[in-house]
Amino acid sequence: MAVAERAVDASRRQRARGAKRGGDRVWAVFDRDSHPEYEEAVALCERHGVEVARSDPCFELWLILHIEKYDKPCSNSDAQRRLATLRPEYNRKGAKTADFTDLIRCVEDAEERAAMQLRLREQEGNPFGNPSTTVGRLTRAIREASGSSPPQ
Repeated sequence: MAVAERAVDASRRQRARGAKRGGDRVWAVFDRDSHPEYEEAVALCERHGVEVARSDPCFELWLILHIEKYDKPCSNSDAQRRLATLRPEYNRKGAKTADFTDLIRCVEDAEERAAMQLRLREQEGNPFGNPSTTVGRLTRAIREASGSSPPQ
């Protein structure tokens, strides 16, 4: 909820300054995890015009999608184990980082895979269910705002 409240405050400050410069937008990024106020935090952001990038169950799902299609319900631990298999530098018991310079080359693949997941969850009647992520919407918005594309 703290992330949502800070994002709403930032959005209010931005509106108080006047028109958005160059399409500036405020985003909040959430993992579903087992946060008891997850739904309330997302709803608060949406009510106040804050864009939301959400992952169910966790952000690691987004990283997996850079490498492969992954569309089976999973726990945080399942996703972390899978990512560690795909990216040996990822240590789920340590810093939980991956080589983003390598992954950035695959961001458009990840966006497509995430969009496919979201379409499947929608067909199932659970638009943001497990597994799903909307982080691809954020990365696409960043690229569009900057006028850039990922390195080849």
